Amino acid sequence: MSIELTTTPEQYAQKAEKLAAFGGLNLLHIKRSVALLLGQIGKEGIFDQYTKHDISHIDEMLKNLDWIIPEHTKKVMSDADWLMIVLAVYFHDMGMLVT
Repeated sequence: MSIELTTTPEQYAQKAEKLAAFGGLNLLHIKRSVALLLGQIGKEGIFDQYTKHDISHIDEMLKNLDWIIPEHTKKVMSDADWLMIVLAVYFHDMGMLVT
């Protein structure tokens, strides 16, 4: 599976990489790392009764932001705002990772 920044929220968030406050941040690298970690959820039988919480779940949640966030709010959100909400979506299931 190819991991890419395909959603509109991710494309806005990626612009924050150019901000001095986020110097060195690479959103694609973070997403690839998150995909590897989330792929471990359900291994060894832990949480295997739940629906998949892999990167496809993250992509669906990011797509949902298009209708969850009102248009007038999208217009006033900064690149940093988009980055924070995308990172929140990326990391929201990390507590399910049991190693």
